[in-house]
Order: sequence, then C-alpha cells, then structure tokens
Amino acid sequence: MSPTDLELVDATLEGDKSSFEALVRRHANGIFGLARGMLRNETEAQDVVQDTFLAAFRKLHTFRRESSFKSWLYRIASNTCLMRLRSKRRRPEVPLAVRSSGFDEDGHHERPVVDWSPISDERLETRELGVHIRAAVDELPEKYRVVLLLADYEKRSMKEIADALDLTVPNVKTRLHRARLAVRASLATYVAGER
Repeated sequence: MSPTDLELVDATLEGDKSSFEALVRRHANGIFGLARGMLRNETEAQDVVQDTFLAAFRKLHTFRRESSFKSWLYRIASNTCLMRLRSKRRRPEVPLAVRSSGFDEDGHHERPVVDWSPISDERLETRELGVHIRAAVDELPEKYRVVLLLADYEKRSMKEIADALDLTVPNVKTRLHRARLAVRASLATYVAGER
C-alpha cells in the first residue's frame, strides 16, 4: 500500500528526500496540466512544475495541514502561473460579461442558452469541435479559466479548488458556472452552423 501524502510529507520533514521525490512523481502531471492550461506553453509549464516543487520543498515546514497537501501544492502552482502571466501581460483582459453572453446585475444569465441536445455524440467528439472548445477556454480571463481547468480537466472538487485558489466554495461555483456559460456562448455560433 502506498504511503499517503501526509506520510510522505512527514518523512520528508524528517530528512528522507526520496519521500519528496515520491510526492513529485505523484503530483507532477497534475501540476503540469494545470500550468499548461493556464500558460498555454509547454516549456513554461515545465518551468512552473519545477518552481512549484522547489517552493513546496522550501516551504514544507509551513504546511499546516488545514487542507490537503494536493490543495496546498495546487495553490502554489496557481500562484506561480498567475505571477508569470501578470509579469508578461500577454494580452489585456476583457471582462467576461463584455466578451460573452451577458449577466444582469443579480448575476443571472440575460439571454437564453442554446440547446445543444439535438447534436449527435459523434459531432461532439470531432477534432474540430475540440479545437473550438480549447480556443474558447483560452479566451477566458485567468480567474475563470483556472477554475474551469481545475474542475473540468483536472477533476478537482469544489473544496480542493477553493483551497488551492484561496476562495470560498460559493465563489468557485460562481466562477465555474460563468466560465462554462462563456465557453458555451463562444461555441454557440459554431454549433448553430453545424446543425
């Protein structure tokens, strides 16, 4: 039976470096996926993986165990990605409400949502639609994109995302809902043209 993250953390703090290497092997792919999704650059994502684990190793003694080790690690990775994005200012952010379908003052969706149910499963699985979906996700502002990536691609729970991004669970749910609606709105034209 494999040791838990906390057991590996304890062993690392006691001087067993191989335990930290086990943590790296266990979580590196997830951190890479998050970083690649946020930065849209594999080389930079690899750098973020290294920076994340280096920071985690240096700060391991500060890990309070109030959340899971994975959440703590994802918070470090998310912050590392956000710092890189802010320092580069790749493109100005357009507020989600301006770019996508709008929300009223209460946060409710203003326009009807396109019904995609008539689309066949085969069409949804096409490579072309995948390209459009990735482009729509890439267009999201950082704060929405990271929540969508963690929830839908990394399959993290709302609690894990909230812990990793230092948000409340309701805030994560709101961002995720708005991100999904924005992606859906971005794809509405493509979908309507395919019918």
